[in-house]
Formats: sequence, structure tokens, C-alpha cells
Amino acid sequence: MPCDAPVQLCGATCDKMLPCGYHRCPERCHRGQCVETCRVVVKKSCRCGSLKKDVPCYQDLACERKCQRMRDCGRHACKRRCCDGDCPPCSEICGRKLRCKNHKCPSPCHRGPCAPCPIMVTISCACGETRFEVPCGTEMDNKPPRCPKPCPITPLCRHASNIKGVSIPILLWCHGAKPPPNPEFTLKPKKKKIIQQSESVPGTPCPPCPELVWRSCVGKHIGAERMMVCSDKSQFSCENLCGNPLPCGNHYCTKTCHALENQLQGSQPCEDCYLSCQKEREPACPHHCPRRCHPGDCPPCKVLIKRSCHCGAMVHVFECLYYNSLSAKGQETVRSCGGPCHRKLPNCTHLCPETCHSGQCTNAEKCCKKVTVRCKCHTLKKEWVCQDVQAAYHLAGCHPRDIPKNQFGIGLIPCNSDCNSKVQVVESELQLRKTRVTEVQEPDVEKSVRKRRKRREQVLESKETSKLQKIISRMKRLLLFVFILVILLAATYYGYKGLLWLNDWMNEVDERRQRYSRIK
Repeated sequence: MPCDAPVQLCGATCDKMLPCGYHRCPERCHRGQCVETCRVVVKKSCRCGSLKKDVPCYQDLACERKCQRMRDCGRHACKRRCCDGDCPPCSEICGRKLRCKNHKCPSPCHRGPCAPCPIMVTISCACGETRFEVPCGTEMDNKPPRCPKPCPITPLCRHASNIKGVSIPILLWCHGAKPPPNPEFTLKPKKKKIIQQSESVPGTPCPPCPELVWRSCVGKHIGAERMMVCSDKSQFSCENLCGNPLPCGNHYCTKTCHALENQLQGSQPCEDCYLSCQKEREPACPHHCPRRCHPGDCPPCKVLIKRSCHCGAMVHVFECLYYNSLSAKGQETVRSCGGPCHRKLPNCTHLCPETCHSGQCTNAEKCCKKVTVRCKCHTLKKEWVCQDVQAAYHLAGCHPRDIPKNQFGIGLIPCNSDCNSKVQVVESELQLRKTRVTEVQEPDVEKSVRKRRKRREQVLESKETSKLQKIISRMKRLLLFVFILVILLAATYYGYKGLLWLNDWMNEVDERRQRYSRIK
């Protein structure tokens, strides 16, 4: 067949291995890749093994059971849903008191004793010129440093030096708050050292250097130097905290003093930072960074926040980064829904006609809606502008907001002669209605008497039946009393008989005991 001719499909089952690695493609021979999701139903168990269920092969199964195993710290439970046994390290802060008795452990919850206190305390000489830092709690074990500077305090005797013609005041080395008394000046002759010259044989190795030198620890900490023999190349740890910055750039290593990776072959890497990110985002938002402690800036906040419009008609959803990066005016414009305000004006019964805005409505006293104004008897009516109605109420000495809604605009127009004539007509109609109501026919006396007689007969019949029922109830009570009395008499009789029989039996038992005792 030619090279460019399409290959015909065979129509058989594809039978290629699916990405799951357990099942094969059940479709007919096709072109291209097989379906990525394997939908074969298999029996799976969750990670912790407490739930087994038939689910599609591509779907992961997880139960709602919380892990009750203890974490590495030995103080807190895992509490993770459907845990596979590999519980993560405890994320809570230890909080136990350190050996310095001044601070609490800031490290994540751990097993065993806490690391030394990471806070450094400054120790200085008496004059304060020479100082070094030591870990908190060890300041009592370290001596103040030696100060090479002379004390600026003049001696108490105030005499000048006569050595080699120098006429400057004698200065002592740095000392405590109270200077020591001046010793008597004595000039001692210096003895020359006798240097023994040892003849060295050419080609022989030099002896090890016996001089004492100051040598720092493997962590290069200040103030932890020791005097060691120059020829001794051994390294030592000062048992202080490492203090090197971690890769996150925000915290320091809390291990004991160790060598860095680029210094020695037997070096130890600094610990990893498992704390959550504690940086403040910019622009500031109330949401915390979901990542662990990391160097550099935090990623932009994508949390969706809800903000209602100014009139409360709808709710907007914004990204936290977009909303907080706007200015105050920009936030007000974005929150506007664009529709009418629909808030009630404070001085009248109408709604604000402006578009959705922030703050109070500005046109509260300039409402241009029409209001129907009536007189007190509701006969005369006119249409006024709302702001004129408010002005009329202000002239009358009352505030428009104190007027009820159904009384707004009533009584502002004075009544005239038409109102009086209408009131008279209404009063005459009321009088006619009252007279018609009073002229009502009285009910028929005979019919009412018959009904009363029937009711009396029914009451008499009910009374006769009630007497018979009383007699029956009395007989029942009497029979019940007799029955209870018979039961009580029978109980006393048989109880007395039983006591007599029990007394006779006990007497027989006593006689038998006496007989047995005599026989023995």
C-alpha cells in the first residue's frame, strides 16, 4: 500500500496498558492515545485501611477517620484525616521553659530536652569598652573580658610618674567601680633569660610547636575561643547554638555548634525550617501566606472576598490583591452597583434617586418628588413639591421626620366653606343610619318560651339518669370496701398461724440441740 494511505482500523479491542498500570484499554482499535482515566470499578482501601469500597480505578479513596497516633513530639496526636501512618511533624510551638529559666522554647514541638536559649546576652568589662555576647543563662559562668585600655580615673594620691623623666599621671588597667590603692613604686631589675641553643641536625623534622594560641570553635562563635597548643589541630564545639541563618532567610539554626558543609568533611547541615510563613503581605491583607517559611516576597493573595454595594442591593466578589491595591476612592467606585440608591430619605417618605453611592444621601432636603397635600377633612387637595412640604413643616415648628407616613402632607391646606357643607352632609347621613338601626323588630315570645320548656325537660331527664348512676357507684364502692376488708382479715389470720408454726419449729430445734449436747 502507498506510504500516504491511511491505515485501516482492525476493529478488534485496543488492549493497550492504561496509565494506571493495572488495566488495559477496553475500546475498539482507535487512533491516538487511550483514555487517561481508567473507569474500571475495583475494590480499594483508604490510606489508613479502615474503609474498603468499590470505586473507579482513577479515583482515590479517603475516609473521615482522624488519626489517633502520637506525633514525633510525643505530646500531641496527629488528628489528620485518613492518615497512612507517616504522620507529619508537629506544627505547634513547644512553649516549655528553657534552661535559662527566662524564656520559652520557640521551636516546633519536639521530643526530649529543648535546645539552649537562642537569645544572646552581652557581657562587658567594668568600663564598658570591651564586650562580647554569650547565650542567655550562661552569663554567670563566663568571666568578664580582659580590657586592654587603661583606666581614665586618676589615682587617689595624685602623684606623677618619675620614670625616665615622664611627667604624666599614672594610669591603671581597666578595673571595677572602685580603683585599687596605689602600690609603692619599686623598680626591680630585670633578669635576662638564658637561651639554650640546641644544635639541630640538618634533615631532621622540626619538633611540634608548644606555644599556646587562641583557637575558635567549629562554628566560629565570638567569645567561645580556647587556649590550645599550636600543634594540636583538633576541632571542638562550644555547645552553644549554631545561630547561622537557615535557607528561608528568616530564622536561625537552633542546633548545637557544628561545622558548616563547606568547612570540614564531617560537617552537619543546618536544620530545615518547618514553620509557616509569618511575613506581612504587601499590600496589607488579613490573610496569611499558605506556604511554609520561604525567602523573598510572598505570592499575591488570590483569596476571594465579598463586599456589599453601598445601598445593600447586591454583593460583589473581588480578589484580595485587586481590592486592597485600590485607593479609598477606587474601592468606593468599584463597590457601586450602578443602580438607583433605593435608600429612604431621612426627612420624607421618598427614596434617593441618585445612583448607588457611599455615605449619606446629599439631596435629603432637596427632594423634587410630588406630594398630594390635603386639608384636615380630606376635602381639598393639591400637589406640592416635597421640598416645599418640608419647608411648610419647618415653618409650623415640627420636623418632617416626626410625621407618620400616612399623615405626611395632611393639614397643610386650611379648610373653607365647601369643607363645612360636606361635614354637615356627613353628619346628617350618620343620624339617619342610627335611626334605622334602632328600628329593628323584637323576637317572637312564644317561640322562645317553647325552646325554654324543651331545655327544662332535657335537664330533668339528665337529673333522673344521674341519680341512678349515683346509686350504682355507691354499690360498687361498698363491694370494693368489703373485698378489701376480707383480704385484710385473711392476711392477719394466716399470718398469725404462720408465726405460731415458726415458733413451734424453733422450739423443736432448740430441744434437739440440747439433746445432742447431753449425748456428747
